[in-house]
Amino acid sequence: MYFYNRHNISKTDTLRVLSSLKSEQITKGKYLDLFEHKLRKYFKSKYSLIYSNGTMALFAVAKCLGWNEKDHILLSAMSFVAGANAISSVKSKPVFVDIDKYFNLDADKTEKKIIELKKNKKKVKAIIVTDYGGNPANWEKFLSLKRKYNLILINDNCHSLGSKVKGDKSYALKYADIVIQSFHAVKNITSAEGGGIITNNKKYYLKLKSLREHGFKVNKINNPWNYELNSIGYNARLSELNCALGSSQMDRLSYRVKKRNSIAKFYDKIFKKFNVIKIPEIPKENYCSYHLYPLRFDWKKLKITKYNFYNLMRKKYGINLQIHYKPTYKFKFYKSKMKIKLSDFKNTENFYREVFSIPLYDGLNKKELIYITKAITKTIKSKI
Repeated sequence: MYFYNRHNISKTDTLRVLSSLKSEQITKGKYLDLFEHKLRKYFKSKYSLIYSNGTMALFAVAKCLGWNEKDHILLSAMSFVAGANAISSVKSKPVFVDIDKYFNLDADKTEKKIIELKKNKKKVKAIIVTDYGGNPANWEKFLSLKRKYNLILINDNCHSLGSKVKGDKSYALKYADIVIQSFHAVKNITSAEGGGIITNNKKYYLKLKSLREHGFKVNKINNPWNYELNSIGYNARLSELNCALGSSQMDRLSYRVKKRNSIAKFYDKIFKKFNVIKIPEIPKENYCSYHLYPLRFDWKKLKITKYNFYNLMRKKYGINLQIHYKPTYKFKFYKSKMKIKLSDFKNTENFYREVFSIPLYDGLNKKELIYITKAITKTIKSKI
């Protein structure tokens, strides 16, 4: 079965994990330090923290920033639910905004929503921007919004480790106050589970470090057992085994993203020939890490429904397509709490109706890529 993404574990990764098992510490040890060091070096940041997963990192950021029930946080509905859930966990209000033609949060519509909220005397505290599929958003515009309206800017960078803006792989902290990472099994590098937070703000770093450790702060002046509890926190640590794997995978990031780009170019060349298919569009100044390859289908012109196409690909060809994502406002939990005008989300609705994420991972060889593209194009030709 071909899935939209797969993990890739090398012999070096395995040896590194085995080495961690032989260490004196299998949690809070040298591999945690090494993983955080590599993140700081990559993003040219002052501070980094490894968390148990990207979702927990978002929850911790929401708590660290002191958001409350009066606060409104803007984000895209075309992203995983973790961002909205983190906002809701502190009783703040997620405010969804439509996407642009690159499937990222639309910066102009975001500003209109900020103006509308402020006009209605609502407190706008932050924007969470996801670089969808690894394609960086309009960060110049979002930086201007951050400064103009005195907001916190958060980069949900979970798709885009390895991406670049104007040739800069460490672009994220040039614009955002806080950067979130995910090292889930299907991300561009993995620690099996795991996440990260990168920032240049010492106050945020110290608070987030405390939150990772139940909210404790160790009084280093007096006895080492003299713990002080600053606030209620989490147990959000990642084991040495996971950190060993993640830090090892960082060494192959550049190669893996290059391989993903070569696969994307192969797909582009095949699929751009069909007027019933739309390939992803990447701005010239961006280098996309291609966590996803979102392919859009014109179902109105095809004599097959999206659901039947999915089942055909799965049952006949062993290709398990995926959708990223169901818009968050469509989930019952959020639908019951907010009034959504679908006319405000034309791009999101169209994208959700059209899209499938097709297999893209660095383990795919040329023969497999030919098989996948032939399966899709053969089916399309028979349904036009």
